[in-house]
This record gives sequence, C-alpha cells and structure tokens, in this order.
Amino acid sequence: MKNEIIFDNVKFWLDQHIIHCSFNSKFDERFLEIEIEDLFIEVISSLSIGNFKPLLIDLTEVTYLNSINLYKFLSRSTQIKSSVLSKSFLVRSIDLKILLSLYNFGSIEVVPNKICTNLNMAVNYCNEKYQMFNAAS
Repeated sequence: MKNEIIFDNVKFWLDQHIIHCSFNSKFDERFLEIEIEDLFIEVISSLSIGNFKPLLIDLTEVTYLNSINLYKFLSRSTQIKSSVLSKSFLVRSIDLKILLSLYNFGSIEVVPNKICTNLNMAVNYCNEKYQMFNAAS
C-alpha cells in the first residue's frame, strides 16, 4: 500500500490503479454531516494524479444501517461520480447486496455502481472498467 490517507475512521489508499476506501467498525454516521463528499473529492483528486481511476469502497466493517446510509450518500454524489471511472461497494452479506441493488433498480448511471460480497470480484470489476477506459483513450 502506498499513498495512504487516514481521516478519523476512514482509510484511503491507492493500489496500482484502484482507489480503495475502507471504513472501520468505529465509523459513526455523524461523519456524514462533516462534508464527507468534500473529503472524498479531495482524496480522490490527490490519489488520482490527474487520471480517472475506479473507486472501491469497503463497507464490510460498518453496521448494516450505516452501510445503507453510506451507500445511498456515496452512490448519489454527482461530484464523486464525476471524479471516478466506477464505484464498487464491498458488503458483508448477500441480503445487504440485494437491498442495495434494489435501491439502484431502474436507474441508468453514467458511472456504474457495482455491489459485491467478494473482494476479488470487486477488484476484477475495477480492473475491467480501468482497462476498458484506457483501451478507448
């Protein structure tokens, strides 16, 4: 891991061409109130180094309710959408994956959201989006 940035209970790092974000179990929902969107934009621009990269957000350590709230907030953010190639969310259970997938049902996104319960699947999705983008460039 290089370029690690830690803010309260959220850690960001760049691994090859994927920006990772991990929330630990001490995450508090009140964090959403302190301009988390601005934090994400600043960190993404810092780690992107002028290139679009996929974002992988690990929600496996936060509570079920906080996972839902974070997903809703981060998946809707137009500023974050305009800063990344794609967003992958890693969740700890199939039922949470289904619930979050229903939240997206019927919406057509320019920057797609992928919900996974397996880290390898999330990384593969990020790699696929990165390769597709760079093949077209």
